[in-house]
Amino acid sequence: MEVEILGIRHHGVGSAINTVRRLKAFKPDHIIVEGPMELMQSIEEVDLSRLKPPLAILTYDTKELSNSYFYPFAEYSPEWQCFKYAKEFGISLTTADMPLKHIFALNKEKREADEHEVVTAPLPIHNRPLDEIAKLEGYESADAWWDKYFEEGYYEDAKRHFETILDVMSAIRERYVNHDFEHNNQREAFMREALRKAKREKRERVLFICGAWHTPALVNYAEMAKKDKTLLSKLPKTTVETSWIPWTNSRLSWESGYGAGIDAPGWYEHLWKESKDDGKKWLVKVAKIFRQKEIDISTAHVIEAYHLATALASMRGLSRAGLAEFNQAVISVMCMGDAILLDYINKELTIGHKMGKIPNDLPKLPLQKDFESKIKTYRWALREDSKRYQLDLRTPRGLEKSTFLHRLKILNIEWGSLLHSNNKGTFKELWELRWSPEMELQIIDKGIFGNTIELATQNYVNSRAKESKDISEIIELLEASILAKLFDSVDFIIKQIDKLTTESYEVTLLMNSVIPLIKISRYSNVRQSDEVGLQGLIENMIHRIVASISMACYGLNYESATAMFEAITELNEAITLLEDDSLTEAWLLSLEEVSRIENVSFLIQGSTYRILFDTKRYESNEVSKGLSKALSLGEEPLHSAYWIEGFLKGSATILLLDSAIWNLLYLWVDGLDEKSFNDLLPLLRRTFSKFSVYDRAKIGSKAKRGIDQNEKIEIASISLENFDEKLAQKALEVTQRRLYGVK
Repeated sequence: MEVEILGIRHHGVGSAINTVRRLKAFKPDHIIVEGPMELMQSIEEVDLSRLKPPLAILTYDTKELSNSYFYPFAEYSPEWQCFKYAKEFGISLTTADMPLKHIFALNKEKREADEHEVVTAPLPIHNRPLDEIAKLEGYESADAWWDKYFEEGYYEDAKRHFETILDVMSAIRERYVNHDFEHNNQREAFMREALRKAKREKRERVLFICGAWHTPALVNYAEMAKKDKTLLSKLPKTTVETSWIPWTNSRLSWESGYGAGIDAPGWYEHLWKESKDDGKKWLVKVAKIFRQKEIDISTAHVIEAYHLATALASMRGLSRAGLAEFNQAVISVMCMGDAILLDYINKELTIGHKMGKIPNDLPKLPLQKDFESKIKTYRWALREDSKRYQLDLRTPRGLEKSTFLHRLKILNIEWGSLLHSNNKGTFKELWELRWSPEMELQIIDKGIFGNTIELATQNYVNSRAKESKDISEIIELLEASILAKLFDSVDFIIKQIDKLTTESYEVTLLMNSVIPLIKISRYSNVRQSDEVGLQGLIENMIHRIVASISMACYGLNYESATAMFEAITELNEAITLLEDDSLTEAWLLSLEEVSRIENVSFLIQGSTYRILFDTKRYESNEVSKGLSKALSLGEEPLHSAYWIEGFLKGSATILLLDSAIWNLLYLWVDGLDEKSFNDLLPLLRRTFSKFSVYDRAKIGSKAKRGIDQNEKIEIASISLENFDEKLAQKALEVTQRRLYGVK
């Protein structure tokens, strides 16, 4: 059996050109391509002429979908050219490498042994030994070194090209030990076994295409049979599935599977299609892009950039200018030294926006088919670059599209990003759609929940709601389900929330839970949702809060009182949105009760007085009495400051308009001793800092004037009937001792 081993770089243009030359000259009757045997599942099921690269074969562990690799192919990938050649001429083809059924199983074992360390995918040729050699020759990376000698500087004689690679790799492997490949010996054992199998099958002319690093290990394949048998025994297994998916130029840089770190796929495609171009056509493309960006580029610019690039190549000892030389010439001549302008070229040309295509009739999961059917109906395309759509929810089609995108978000398929949506009654949404190939795996991952996007989303939501004990998480699911019009799920989630809140006796939790529910109820009408169940849940929760809040506010420390204060403030704002008189009345009556209870935090008490004043339940004189009591000399100044903080709640209006409250507060501050004033200053500053700059300025001006003289102080008439002078004298003596130290 005659064997030729071609060492290539994955996605290497020079490698692809020479591979095609050897295929035509050698005329093999059997082709072996480096790659797990599972790739053949996808290669054999389709006519490759119907596929348009860049593409990838998605491989995944059916028992653990996170265990997956992508194997991308460009038009200029040597492997792709082998696939096409074998199909065109009816030549037997196989792949050879460590099967993924073993790799994925080893991954799982490794994670279980150490969660911080995983088995890597088969890596590309770029590894530590080549990096060291490249640095010795003055190159920044192994890529640049390899490009000069084997991709851009390849021999016209393809046979000599691959013989040279074999010699170089043999010399390197004799000196260096490659530590970058996990299970490298086992992988190469599988490759050698593929050659031995070809010999047993009486193949006469076998061509083996593999990463250059492996070539020396395959030469003595026959002598290694016994050793390989030991290496390949007792490997764990799992079940693997594969699927063709569209790939993109920018994703060719991935190193999962056989991504070779290609950072300039557009450039490589140009080299593949225009192999005889010395750079002139490339620079014409560059000039065209600049002109599209309204940057003036003349023919003279193109000519001068070409001359500079070729001069740079000559100075560097290169046979011809490469991408680095052309980029430097473009910066100097076309960009006038501004390297930032080169970003246009990198994005539009050097990388490009090309995306592959696959036939719609390839085997797929029902969920994938439903997804593709929907986007076809909506006339959307899967594209690498982003595109924005404004949806009008008042139209049936606009609402339908929005619902679909919200369902994808629930499933964590982040194809669409919601850029703007004012939930308060708006009828418009702005979405940005941007496809990435890994989303295919996300769709496959959710295939276990149902065969359509709607059913899968509903089952996924129900599953999460059932398992979760976190009220806030479940409420987020409720809101998402309403946006996605999953009304069966909405009913299920409402029951879950009711169950969890019924089991809880913590009033603050109830309050913080009902607040978002009220907002959801208030602003979900755009979705045409049935809110009967939600309204019933809200009413039930508010009645439970009303019945328990007075006891819940009793005897709280400052931290707990602050949480309760914030909950009361937010819930009061939320209840006003309901516009339900009976619920509002019950709520305000409960706050009246809280305002009168002794041993309730002054912060909470002040906030209840403010709410009752704003809703006209308490008049100014009632508030003045409460404030007067809170600011009395018998109270701790710190407690008084808390009452003020709770009462003002970031609003200065009442101080500016109500003279009675102003005077009480002014006299209290004026009566503080120096130590108390200094101690309370940070708290007072925090309280007043929440006012607007304009209001703070007005308060400052009013403070300079002191007491508001326009305030009429009403003195209540005092009856002396049944007056006990002796008892009054005792009270006076106690007061004098407390205030003035009089004995």
